[in-house]
Amino acid sequence: MVREPTFATDALKPDQVAAYLTRIELPASLAESEPSLELLSQVYLAHHYHVPKDTSVMHVPRSDWTGPSQPIVLRSALYSMPLRTAAFERIVTHHAGGYCWANNPTFAALLRGLGFRVSEVATKVFKNWANLDSANTVVKDKWGTITHIVLIVDWTGSRERYALDVGFGGGGCPIPMPLHDGATVAGLNPFEAWTMRYEPLPHDPADDPPIDVIPGWTMYRRTPVPSGSKFESFPNAPDAATPSVWAHQYHFLLASITVRDIGLYDHYSQAHPLAAFTGFFLVTRLLPGTGGARRSVMFAEHMVRDGVRQARVHTTGGNVGDSGPRDIEYVPMETGPMRAFLEREFGFIFER
Repeated sequence: MVREPTFATDALKPDQVAAYLTRIELPASLAESEPSLELLSQVYLAHHYHVPKDTSVMHVPRSDWTGPSQPIVLRSALYSMPLRTAAFERIVTHHAGGYCWANNPTFAALLRGLGFRVSEVATKVFKNWANLDSANTVVKDKWGTITHIVLIVDWTGSRERYALDVGFGGGGCPIPMPLHDGATVAGLNPFEAWTMRYEPLPHDPADDPPIDVIPGWTMYRRTPVPSGSKFESFPNAPDAATPSVWAHQYHFLLASITVRDIGLYDHYSQAHPLAAFTGFFLVTRLLPGTGGARRSVMFAEHMVRDGVRQARVHTTGGNVGDSGPRDIEYVPMETGPMRAFLEREFGFIFER
C-alpha cells in the first residue's frame, strides 16, 4: 500500500512535464534546464498566458457540453478534489483551466517536476481589493475566509524564496514575488505593480481587533483610480502619472498545509452554498503581447439584462491602463453557444 504524503509533494513525471510545457507553448527541452529564476519566471508567465482561471467546471459537468444545448445553471456540480490526474487532464489534455485549488496545486506539481521546491500555503483573500467607496477615496475593508492557496517556491542555491499564484485571476501578479518585506515587482505595463509586506493581518480600525496575532505576508497591488482622488502609497511605487492606491489582495502565514487541509478548503470552495465560486461563471486569462491585457467571460445572476441571461465578454488592462472594459460582446448562458465561444477564444477541447 502506497502511503499518501502528509504534505503535498506531488511531482509530474517527465512525460507529463513535457506535455505541460507543450500546453503552455514552451519547448519541452526546458525540462533539461537547471532550476533558476529565469526558468521560473518563463514558466510562470506562460501559464498565465495559456491556462485560464476557470470556474466553468463548477457549473457544467463535462457530459453536459455534448448533446442538445441547455441553460447553464450556476451551482455546485463538482464534489471531488480537482487535483492530480483530474486537474492535469483538464489543463493539459482538454486545454481548459480551473480555479485556485486546481491550478495552483497542478502548477506546483509541474514546478517540482522541473526541480523546484514548493510549499503550499492557505490564504485569506481581500474581497474588495479593487472596490472604492462612493467618494473614490477609501478602499473598502472586507477580508474573506481562507479560500485561496499560494505557492512558495525556491530551489537549491536560490538566494530568495518567491510567492507565486496562478489561480487569482483578475489582478493577479504574473511575476515571481520575492518573499521579503518591501519587495516590489513591476507588472507587464507601467500602470501596475505589486509589493509584499510582512505584517499582521490588516484590518479596519473600526473592527474588533483579534486577540492573538501572528505576523504574516500581505500582497498589495498598485491599483489605478480616477483622477483627482487622494491616496497614500508606499514610497517604492513605480513612477507613473496614473493616480493609484496600494490595495491589499491577500494575506497568508508561512505554514505549509497538508493534503487533507487542501481537501477541506477546496470542498468548501466548490460545495458550500455561500462559497463565492458557486455564484459566478468566469473564464479569464492574460493575452500574450498586450502588456498584461486580460480577456474574460463572466456571468452572475445580477447581470441578467431584460430577463436575458448572457455572459459578458470584455478586455481590460494592458498597455492602455485600466481605462475600463473594451471589446465587449455577449454570449448566451447556454452550453451550445458557450462551448463554441470557449473553443474559439480560449482553445478548450471538449471531445477527448
